Amino acid sequence: MSSLLFVPVLETGAIAWLAGFLAAVGGGALHILMPPRDPAVAEALLAATVHP
Repeated sequence: MSSLLFVPVLETGAIAWLAGFLAAVGGGALHILMPPRDPAVAEALLAATVHP
């Protein structure tokens, strides 16, 4: 999939996949860097990140 980053014209599906992937990585990074203080919220966010 990394080869899609170098293709000048991306398909609609590739753009959607890339946007979703970047959102998931960003959400995971925020969860690691600034975890919520409430354990129930942290568990729900972690479950939502891992399970589609």
